[in-house]
Formats: sequence, C-alpha cells, structure tokens
Amino acid sequence: MAILKETDLGGTCTIRVLILDDQLVQREGIARIVESTGTMHVMVAAGTAEEAYKAFQITPIDLALIDLVLREQNGTLIGRHLRQLHPNLKVIIYTREKSMVLAAEIIKERKDIAQPGLQGYILTRNISSIQYLQSVYEQILEDGYFIDPDVLRWHYELAKIEPLTRREEECALMLANGVSNPEIANRMCISIRRVENMVSNLYLKFQIIGDPGDPARRVLLAEGIKLLQGRITVLSSINVLIVDDNQEYLTYLNQEINGKNRLKVIGTAKTGQGAIDLTIQQSPNLVLMDINLPDMNGFQAARQILIERPKTKVILQSADPNEIYQEETQRTGAIGLLHKNKVTADSVIELYSPLVE
Repeated sequence: MAILKETDLGGTCTIRVLILDDQLVQREGIARIVESTGTMHVMVAAGTAEEAYKAFQITPIDLALIDLVLREQNGTLIGRHLRQLHPNLKVIIYTREKSMVLAAEIIKERKDIAQPGLQGYILTRNISSIQYLQSVYEQILEDGYFIDPDVLRWHYELAKIEPLTRREEECALMLANGVSNPEIANRMCISIRRVENMVSNLYLKFQIIGDPGDPARRVLLAEGIKLLQGRITVLSSINVLIVDDNQEYLTYLNQEINGKNRLKVIGTAKTGQGAIDLTIQQSPNLVLMDINLPDMNGFQAARQILIERPKTKVILQSADPNEIYQEETQRTGAIGLLHKNKVTADSVIELYSPLVE
C-alpha cells in the first residue's frame, strides 16, 4: 500500500483519492491516470480492503475508486462500509460489467440495514480519459450520482423502447429535470394518481425493473430519459473512418460501429490512398482498416496515416490475423489487430481506450 502525505500536495486544493484494486497493473494504471488530471492526487493505492480501512485512519480521503470484484470480496459492500464510517466520502465503483441491475444496486440506499448508497458506477475502460474522472466527480457533486453513459446506451440498444405518448413525453422531461410527482401533477393539471400511473408506464417502456418504491429506479429512469434526449455528454464521440474494399462488409461494419459506445462513423474508403486522403481532410480519431486493399496493404496505409496525422489511432483487421500480421501491426504503430469476424463496437473501443497505455 502506498500513502501520499498531505504535505506532498504543496498546499493546493485537490481531490484526495483512494484506489482499491487487487490487480497491481490495473491499480498502477488508474493511479497514473488520476495523477495526470492535475486536480486529483492518489493518497492511497491499496490492494486489500484491510489496507484501505487502515489508510482512512491516517489520511483524509475525498474520493474512493473501488474495483467491483476484489478476490472474494464485493467492492460495493466495502464502499458502503467506508461511507458508513465517513459519510462525506464519495465512492465510485468501476468494473467491466454492464448491467442496469448493478447500477441500481450501487446507488441504492439500504435504509433497512443503515447502508448508504454509492455515488458512481463507471466502466473500467473509460477511466483511460484524463478529463473523464474530473467530469464524473463534478457531476457527482452536482447531481449526487453518476452512471456511465455506455451502460445506459448498451441497455437501450437491447431494449426496444415503445414510443412515448405526448403526455408521457411531457411527464418524462419533467421527471428527468428532478420534478416531483406532485409538482408534475400540478404542472400537467392532472391527479397525482394519473402521474403515478404514467411514471409506472415509463418504467415499463424503459424496461427498468425493481421495487416500485426504490428511489434508485427513478434515478435510472431520469438518466435514461436524458440519454435519449442527447443530454449526456461527459464522454466525447470518437470519430471513425472505416476502410474496406468489400462493399457488403463495409455496410455491415458501418451499421455495427456507428452510434454505439460513443463511436461515430464520419467516412468510409475502399483504398489505402482514399483512407490517407480522408484522414488528412477529416482528421478522424480512429481509422479501422482492412489489411488487404486493392492499391496497397493496410500496413503501408497505416504508416502514411501516422506520418500525416500522428495523433490518429489505427486498428487493423484481417480474416487471418496470424502471428506475422500481429508483429507487423506493432511495427506500423497501429494500436491493434482484430479478426474480421469478431469486430464489434465493444472490441474497437476496448482497443481505443485501454486502461494502461
């Protein structure tokens, strides 16, 4: 366990952070990202719950970043216990698991056993953005909670949302802005019973399950409404250029990638030179490119792209991602090689936003 003394902070106003993760590489990777923000400092990097508890006796902590799974322990339970001892502490759980049930469990307050709710649920891969953690923390201070938008997007891609009626939409917009049921009834000139029925229908349409009296459900519903309104903007879009000379596959890939997990297709090309030209013109964040192209191979195109636009990331793909291709991918400076049968929005963003770079 590493502990940073307050005197090491130079007297500046900073967010004091504890990281609890039993995987050393992941823990160190997150610590580097936290320090890179310039506004947060890692006071404690703990590998066990016992180390975390002891650290709180030595140094004050503002924010705890806790892995969901810690050997046989549950990060959510540890976070609740820490908040019982330190009510002003903000706790964010991070994990690779995407689940609306988990989201509700994390932010839910267990009054029956005096367990406070936690404030944040984020996907591990998204911690790779330096600005992300600061934005998440600021939203927690403002709204009291934060749920990773990628979890919400994943849920609503699976759920086929029924169209809202005009009155349901009116109710939903007020609910998303934190308006109470009695006030919604007053503004809409209807009974509270009618509002309650309308909210129940919204839960059904948004496919949010759970105890009707659980406040966490209302949080999830409000966040879902904000998402569909396009009001969640913590994570910026990743502009993607897709390069493949097979039109059928190009069409499939465009549909698979576009609009999912922050990915936005801004162009397509069928040749290496076309990819180079479009990269110079449009400056995409990411080029997803086939190795076998009619005018040059993907390795050659990738090298030229990285000369022209060094900040652009390139992911190569092939129907036969053999060892030779893997080695050549590393030599070109591309960030990864994917099997063409396994290219998904998730696999692309996992490569684009690795936790440890």
